[in-house]
Amino acid sequence: MIPGSCTIFAVSQGESAFFGNNEDWKDPLTYVWVEPPDEGKYGVLCLGFENLYPQGGINEKGLAFDANALPVVPVKKNPDGLMPYHAIVNIIIMRECATVEEAIETAKSYDWSQQYRGTIDGQFMLADATGDAVVISADSTGEIVFTRKPRGDGFLVSTNFNRARPENRYGTYPCERYDAAVRMLGEIESESDLTVEYLASTLDAVHAEGRKLNTLYSNIFDLKKGVAYIYYWHRFDDPVVLDVAEVIARRPEPVRISTLFPAEAVEQAESEYRSYRRRPFFIVAAGAVLTAGAIAFIVYRRSWKTPI
Repeated sequence: MIPGSCTIFAVSQGESAFFGNNEDWKDPLTYVWVEPPDEGKYGVLCLGFENLYPQGGINEKGLAFDANALPVVPVKKNPDGLMPYHAIVNIIIMRECATVEEAIETAKSYDWSQQYRGTIDGQFMLADATGDAVVISADSTGEIVFTRKPRGDGFLVSTNFNRARPENRYGTYPCERYDAAVRMLGEIESESDLTVEYLASTLDAVHAEGRKLNTLYSNIFDLKKGVAYIYYWHRFDDPVVLDVAEVIARRPEPVRISTLFPAEAVEQAESEYRSYRRRPFFIVAAGAVLTAGAIAFIVYRRSWKTPI
C-alpha cells in the first residue's frame, strides 16, 4: 500500500483552468468544511478527514492545493526564513495567497526545517485561476524547489514520485497512474476538449480500489468560475456541485462528504467497504481450512499399509 497515493493534476486551455485530485486512503470518514475569511486572510473550502486538517481545497480567489505522500527526507535549514506559525501550504499559503506566484514567494520566505522536525514527507501541488501551477518539493540537497507548469496551455501531473528528485518515491517511476493521466490530459487539444466530464474520466482511469486502499473522494475545481465538483467513493457519474464563494459566505458546519450524496450511493460504498474489510477474515479462514485439510490428508496417508 502506498500511503496517500493520490493523483493530482492542473490543466489549462484557452480561458479555462482546472485542478483535479483523487484522495486515496483507507479512512472512510471524510469531511468538507470552510475556513472562513478573516482580516487579511481568505476563506477556504477544505476537504479532508475527521481531524479537520486540510488535505486539499480551494480558496475564494481560485487558488487550489493538494498533496502526495513521499518517503521522509531532510529539509535544509533557511536561517533567514520566517518561522511558520502553521502548516506552510495547507494553512498559511491557502489563507494568504491568491496566485501561484504569490504562493511561491511565500513558500520561499519560510524556514521549512522548522516544520515536521526538519523533514518533509510529501510534495504539494498548487494551481490558480490564471492557469499557473507548481509542485513544491525538496531536492537531493534538501532545498525546497518548485516544478512549474509550462506557461499557457498545458498541464502538470503529480503522483507518488518527487517531481524534482524521482528517486524519492513510493513505487515505480514513473508510475502507471502518472503515465495514464499524462496520456489522457495530453489528448486535450482545444478548450472544447477541456470538460469536467473528461477530467472525471481521467480521475476514474487512475482511481484506487481494493482492500487496503480506495479513492475515498475526488474533486475537480473550476478555478476560473469558482466551482467545486465533489465525487464520492470512486463514483464519477454523479458529482455534488458547489459554488465556492457561496459556500464560504454561508460558513456551514463541517459535514461528512457522504451526507452530500444520495442514500443509495452511500449504501453501495459502505457495502463495498464492508466486503473489503471482511475479505482478510475469509482469506485467513480459508487458509486455515486448507492447512488443516492438508495435515489430515498427510496423517491419513501415513496410516496406509503397503500391500504385500
